[in-house]
Amino acid sequence: MRSACMAIGLVILSAHICTVQAAVPKRTNILDVANGAVVMSVSSMYSDGWSGLNLIDGTTKTGWCSAENAPFPHTLLIELPQPFSVTSIAVNNANAQDSSYPGISSKSVTIFGSTTSANDGFTQLASMTVSIGIRKEVKLAQATNVQWLKFVVNSNWGNAEYTEIMQLEAYGRPVGPPPKVDVSGVYQTNHGALRIEQDGTSVDGCYDHDTGTLTGSINGRVMQFEWRENAGRQTGTGIMVLSMKGDALNGVWFEHARLKGEWSGKRGGPTPECILSRDGSIASKLAGTGKTTLYGIYFDPDSAKLKAESDKTLNDILNALKAKPTLKLKVAGHTDAANTEAYNFKLSQQRAEAVVAWLVAHGAPAENVSAQGYGESQPAADNATTAGRALNRRIELVEQ
Repeated sequence: MRSACMAIGLVILSAHICTVQAAVPKRTNILDVANGAVVMSVSSMYSDGWSGLNLIDGTTKTGWCSAENAPFPHTLLIELPQPFSVTSIAVNNANAQDSSYPGISSKSVTIFGSTTSANDGFTQLASMTVSIGIRKEVKLAQATNVQWLKFVVNSNWGNAEYTEIMQLEAYGRPVGPPPKVDVSGVYQTNHGALRIEQDGTSVDGCYDHDTGTLTGSINGRVMQFEWRENAGRQTGTGIMVLSMKGDALNGVWFEHARLKGEWSGKRGGPTPECILSRDGSIASKLAGTGKTTLYGIYFDPDSAKLKAESDKTLNDILNALKAKPTLKLKVAGHTDAANTEAYNFKLSQQRAEAVVAWLVAHGAPAENVSAQGYGESQPAADNATTAGRALNRRIELVEQ
């Protein structure tokens, strides 16, 4: 994760530079861990709290900082979720620590792109000068297909020890279908060895720290999950992205709705001592705490219409109800905080009711399932980040 990489490629595409200080239209930032971006390498970083992953966490509350006295250029390499036709790129210095460390913000930044590999085939897309405290966006003269973006920081505004960037962005349209991946395997992570097994879109895992387990789902290369430790006495949520080659995970974790840090690792190495339960049933997930978070139920944006990708998880709930006729479940709907409280409460209630309606229509006893919407009132993660907002849009089951 910390290996240095040198920018290559000499073809320069003309670009139109514009400084943006006002709010930008709502778009999908493809340089976002919640949308499947992966930090492949950074030439240096000050600490784990100032890692490259902060560049793609969807907020300027955290950022990347170079190691002390690390020489220019600084290089940041990010893999997109799949090939994209990129139309614009942005670098954001907002909230960098210039008041405490004058001149720490990045200044001259050159951007390169490649569709060949993370190591080869790069051509220069654009360059920009980014002012202190400013977000600057480059609109490319023509859309360019890329899978990897390399940001080369050539200078800052005068600080002799450190350089910071708070956020990176890119916008465009996907090229071709999304990739199909299998996250199953063993990974050596910064929280110990982790074993994951994937069944369709469902994922289950275990790790040795405090008898940790995780359950969730994977959509494309993005895995969303609930983690538990100490027999369920500690719980939280997380999001990880599998690299295109399948050799690395890149993600973050939350506890008590707060972003706690990075959770990333490389595939391979020693197998954890934990025993991964083969019983990934809803009944098993309810055991111990009487509730479980489900990330395998999907809706259209701002809608209670269930997507077809939800069928596996919905059938898992149905099977649990059929296997235990005395089981009574409350389906709890939750949203992020992106709209008004009233709107979010109504949407969460409608989504919980949609799940209940599906279950009853497919044979579940109506008296055994109920719906309750909570809107944004019970966040599982930090709404300040896109990863957190994605994790807050969820369905939970509570045993009654």
